[in-house]
Amino acid sequence: MSITLARVDDRVIHGQTTTRWSRARNVEGIVVVGDKIANDPLRKKVLKAAAGNLKLGIYPMNVAVEKVKMGLVSTKDLFLISDSPQNFAQLVKDGTDFGGVLNVGCMNTRAGAKVLGRTVCIDQADYDAFEYMEANGITIEFQLLPGDEIKSWKEMKAKYDALES
Repeated sequence: MSITLARVDDRVIHGQTTTRWSRARNVEGIVVVGDKIANDPLRKKVLKAAAGNLKLGIYPMNVAVEKVKMGLVSTKDLFLISDSPQNFAQLVKDGTDFGGVLNVGCMNTRAGAKVLGRTVCIDQADYDAFEYMEANGITIEFQLLPGDEIKSWKEMKAKYDALES
């Protein structure tokens, strides 16, 4: 399979993506999916600069399924990245195979989100997306950097649920 990493990271492409993760997993290009990103010309420009020499495609959700399918048969090793777990849940709903494991990196503080760890804050929509994906066979792994301990959705869900009580 040509998708070597499927990742949620609210920063999308940054130094850790292009250095640390690219050493841990083969990568020749990055496929970014999400309407907010695809419709923001400034952010697209910044992401293109951040990608450096890596091939980059930035796509809205209405073409993401087709682009991910193309990535799966590509001869290039690709990272699939979005800033939101809801985008990955939508890919699952649309029948898209991105490898069965979703890596979750940085999800910073925002209104209504609960802090679950050093770099993970989720809200109810994120929670629902993770629940949906796990119920549909996707393994959710929370891991900021390749050498960090992996935390499961079960662990993070328990933290969220404890904060809700």
